This record gives sequence, C-alpha cells and structure tokens, in this order.
Amino acid sequence: MFTALTMSAGAQSVDSTYVTNDSTTENSRVYDVTDQMPQFPGGQKTLLEFLSKKIKYPDLAEKYGVEGRVIMVFIVEKDGSISGIKAAGCKIQHFNTTKFSQETESRQKELKEQFALQFAKEGARVLRTTPKWIPGKDKGEIVRVKYAVPITFRMR
Repeated sequence: MFTALTMSAGAQSVDSTYVTNDSTTENSRVYDVTDQMPQFPGGQKTLLEFLSKKIKYPDLAEKYGVEGRVIMVFIVEKDGSISGIKAAGCKIQHFNTTKFSQETESRQKELKEQFALQFAKEGARVLRTTPKWIPGKDKGEIVRVKYAVPITFRMR
C-alpha cells in the first residue's frame, strides 16, 4: 500500500490577543496576532515541502487505513527558534471500516486515542527539526508569537 501525506499550514488565532507565561514580564508575552507574523524560511510553500519530506506515516495508522488531521501549536521565539510544541487537537477523519469493525468497542476507543497520539507525536518530532523561523514583529519590535500548523495525514 502506498501512503502519501498532504498538509495545509497557516497561522490560526488560538486566543484573543496574547497570553502570558508564569512570569508577567514584557519578555514573556506571547502574541497570537502581530503586525508581521512569523514565517518559515522560504514561506508557506517551503514549509509544506519540508513537512512532506520529513513526516513519516505512523505504522498503526497505516495498518488500519486511518486518515486524520492534527493541529500543532508552538511559539516562535524572538530568535526564530520554536518552543512549547503541542497538539491542540486531532480529528480522525477516515479509517478502514472492515478492519476497524472487527475490534471490540473498547479496543476501537483505545485505537482512536493511539492514532491521535501518533499523529501528534509525529507532528512534534518533525517540527523540532525545523530551521529557525523569521520571528514575528509587532509595532516594529520582534516578539514571541503563538503559531498553529494543521497537518493532514492521508493515505493514497
């Protein structure tokens, strides 16, 4: 069976204006929207190409013919590095109903959780390997910005 990965990427507002970490100093402020959003070196198309080359389809998901989408959220730091990578949500969109229906109801629930976890782990693994980003700016100042990248796993 041949597998393929398709993705879409972009900034998505996660909170209203900004959130702060434990510290309330100006340096800890994390913006959701800025005058100039962070950018992957080379732009969106290059980000999609990077992710397509690096993402590996999880074996268990492939076995059950599972397709899904995970939203990966992270912070682009002032130096362009990324931190705080986490999955903000995962939706299983399709699976091989013949194989899946052979499992008990409790096993089906367990498998759905495993698929979501595998998609999230793979997204995080690949994001940790990205080169430094072009940081975001607000009112001319380089700032920390929360950024979201949706990754869709599709089988062909």
